[in-house]
Amino acid sequence: MKHLVQLFIVSFFLTCSVFGQDPDWHQVPKDTLLEKGADVIKMLLTTTDENAMLNVVKQSGTEDDMLRLKMFAYKRLGIYGTKAAVPVLVEKLDIEKEDFYARYALETIPGDEIDAALCEATKTVKRSSALAGILTTLGVRGNPKSAATAKEFLQHEDLDVRKAAGYAYAATAGDEAVEFFTQKSLDPALADSGFFLAEIFANKGEKDKTIKIYDALAVADIKAYQKEAALYRGILVRGLDGINLLVTQLNSESPKFFGVGLKAGRELPAGAEVTKAMVDQLANQSDPLRKAKLVRSIGDRKDKESKTVSLPAISELAKSGDIVVRVAAIDSLRNIGDPSVLPILIDAANQTDSREIAQAAENTLRNLPGKEIDDAIVALLEKGNSAAKIKAIGLVEDRRIISAYPLLKKGLLDSDAGVRNAAIDALGQTAGIDDLPILLGVLDKAKSDEEAEKILVVLKSACTRLPQDAASSEVLKLFANGSTAMKINLLDLLKEIGGAKAMEIVNQYAWGNDAELKDKATAILGQWRSPQDLDLIAAACLKLAKESKENKFKVRGLRGYIRLARQFNMAEERRLQICQEVYDLADRDEDKILIFDVFARNPSLKVLETAVKYLDNEKFKEKAAESVVAIGEKLQGKSPQIVDAMKKVIEKTANNSIKERAQRVLDKQ
Repeated sequence: MKHLVQLFIVSFFLTCSVFGQDPDWHQVPKDTLLEKGADVIKMLLTTTDENAMLNVVKQSGTEDDMLRLKMFAYKRLGIYGTKAAVPVLVEKLDIEKEDFYARYALETIPGDEIDAALCEATKTVKRSSALAGILTTLGVRGNPKSAATAKEFLQHEDLDVRKAAGYAYAATAGDEAVEFFTQKSLDPALADSGFFLAEIFANKGEKDKTIKIYDALAVADIKAYQKEAALYRGILVRGLDGINLLVTQLNSESPKFFGVGLKAGRELPAGAEVTKAMVDQLANQSDPLRKAKLVRSIGDRKDKESKTVSLPAISELAKSGDIVVRVAAIDSLRNIGDPSVLPILIDAANQTDSREIAQAAENTLRNLPGKEIDDAIVALLEKGNSAAKIKAIGLVEDRRIISAYPLLKKGLLDSDAGVRNAAIDALGQTAGIDDLPILLGVLDKAKSDEEAEKILVVLKSACTRLPQDAASSEVLKLFANGSTAMKINLLDLLKEIGGAKAMEIVNQYAWGNDAELKDKATAILGQWRSPQDLDLIAAACLKLAKESKENKFKVRGLRGYIRLARQFNMAEERRLQICQEVYDLADRDEDKILIFDVFARNPSLKVLETAVKYLDNEKFKEKAAESVVAIGEKLQGKSPQIVDAMKKVIEKTANNSIKERAQRVLDKQ
């Protein structure tokens, strides 16, 4: 019999396939649904046929594969289901794992019949979780006819059921629910539903009922955080009528209620009235920490009227008094300040006995918005005392005040060293190629070695952003009449600039007659940083290694040349060529062995082949063995070449540690 059934099913689907028709999904049994799961899902995602969906839902079992198919069916019933689906869906409300999906479908099918069926189901389901789910669905649907059913469960022994009933009652009972949720003995578990009811009335614009609920919740026997939330929302919903309640909280001895006042004060409607009430409370605050918190709350009210009211009081508090209050006032000026507060902030930023106040002032100066503030800073830079100028220069740099750049250049010539140093720092971040002669001129006229060093650091930073050859040409102009010390500094600067022109100048001094400059220039060739100058550096270093008559400089050339192979990106053939040239040119063993470090840093089969050749060199075989093993350890995959290399290392080296490493590489091949 079983075989006949299977034969019938196969024949059925073959027939459907032959005639290009889908199966009759109304009738397909469970086993077939599971077997053709992918086709069932495809059908469910495209069909609007309620009966096909119901056929899937009606199947028994909640195993994973079946539940997955049902999930798609339930979701589609939520879109296309009708009253005809209700009996089937209601039957599923007390089945674990399915009840959620059944309620999902029932939530959106229209008609009082659905609500009536759900209400009736509350009397028959056995599981508390199922009952809570049905009540939640009644709340989502929001039919006033469900209010009586929801009310029946407000005192249910199960906490989740009570919470769901509270939500459903708030969502369906309307005015009738106000009396219940405003009782002082309200169950704390239902307080959230009270908030939900208040929001319903608030959204409908029924302010009086909203206030009544929040006021009741604020004094009910519920959790402290819920009372605070009710008080806070009660202030906000009143708007300007909530100012007296706000003031009461700001004068409360309770830190929690004081915090409610601070939060509400920030968020009440814009305007002078609220801000004035808050400013008036500053005098009542004897605790500096509370006063500082109130100052910050006032400072967060950024509308024009609020700024006008609060600016005088906050500015006064920023000048003197307790540190925590001053810092709060200075921070708040970032939101409410105007150019009138600049002298206060400059004075505070130069405060030497309190880094906290100085830091707060600097942050506010950096972030205080507006062109008027920029203009006031420029005026300070032009006419202020030295301390004010130094602070203004820093602000010009931080705020990128383009109009002040000419004054920065003027600051380079100021008689005060602090002003000069500040101007140098600022121009280093902003200078263009046209400004380079000015900075170089300052270097040339530096009044001390310390100042020269500072200018040089700034110049290095600036030159990395400027066109290479143009910058080098400007630097070259100072060589003609510069002292040896100046020229040494300039050679260092050319290394940072890079490019063909800079290399030409340095190379010239590397072959010159001045011993100090020659020493500096040859050292710089071995430190050159610009990868794009690889060919130029390589040629200069190789020439030095080949042609220098002084061994010191020849060694520098060799080491500079091999450094390129070790640190710069280049073709493998060129890297190996450099290694061979260094090996052939070097007179000292300590220079020759530098090639093995290059081999180890750049592993490849070609490099391995080259390194292996040195295993036959008695003088360098140990160094070669070390590099060969290092290459083998880094290479991925298996290769006969690696095997041969490791075997030769084991044969040649006397170092047991190297032998062990070579054997480990072999074991992986």
